[in-house]
Amino acid sequence: MLKKVFYALSVACLFLSFSVAYAQTELIKVKLSDDSDNYAVTMRSDTVLGNRILCKLSEYKNTKSTADLMLSAAQMLLETPYVGGTLEGGEREELRVFLHKTDCILFVETCLNLAICAKSYGDKADFIKFADLVRESRYRGGIVKNYSDRIHYTTEWIRNNESRGIVEDITQKIGGTVYDHPIYYMSKNHDKYAQLKNAEGNKDLQVIAEVEKELNKTPFYYIPQEDIPQVEKFIKSGDIICFMSGVKGLDIAHVAMAYVKDGKVGFIHASMGAMRVIIDPKTIYEYVKAGKYLTGIKVVRPL
Repeated sequence: MLKKVFYALSVACLFLSFSVAYAQTELIKVKLSDDSDNYAVTMRSDTVLGNRILCKLSEYKNTKSTADLMLSAAQMLLETPYVGGTLEGGEREELRVFLHKTDCILFVETCLNLAICAKSYGDKADFIKFADLVRESRYRGGIVKNYSDRIHYTTEWIRNNESRGIVEDITQKIGGTVYDHPIYYMSKNHDKYAQLKNAEGNKDLQVIAEVEKELNKTPFYYIPQEDIPQVEKFIKSGDIICFMSGVKGLDIAHVAMAYVKDGKVGFIHASMGAMRVIIDPKTIYEYVKAGKYLTGIKVVRPL
């Protein structure tokens, strides 16, 4: 009899553990406003973590810069698993906001918006306000309807957020030179993207091709690999570091956050190699030098 009771309790505990674990990973929709189309797809565990981080950051809204708050957020997100394709899934384009999984650009975007949310709203900062900031930074005009509404190229992401007064591309100011490297990767390799495979009459593909043309009208700057040691003195912790791609048609291969300590100009990033968020043992210069397809960097400063 005792064995039967013990077995029943064990099964119940196992079921409860499974139910809790499932609840933590089940996707939910969080309304961001009264507009029924304005919502974020996330997980309950992400809303809890987001509110916890914002509560901590808000304590320093008046004493720390946006870059400092970004760095604090990054340190609280160390060891977060690297997961590719976190924005894909579902039958339609949706705002997807996760804190328990990330890739390189999403990690930096997350830290930036957590910092801005804390600075802007103080003790009223919460996951909903944070997610709405992500929407504005990730989607052209803040519109979330089609795949092509999402900002796919980091160059456009930088320019979009410069126009919003959130960041400044300081690459040219610190000695950057024009990068003669036209952008066209997505339109020329559309078969690599599920949403763009069927090229004929594909409106998303047409929009992305037009975006590429617009991006190429304005020169963009970079610090060549060999010049990085000379500009390191201008880089501050919290600066967004974009590692320029040597792949034809692709602008930026990787994105990280500068982390300057004891004279070492390093960085924090969501590492595909380590499969998690880490403080990289290499300096920025060492990382570029070791990268097969990396040609230099772009430096973008949070405002």
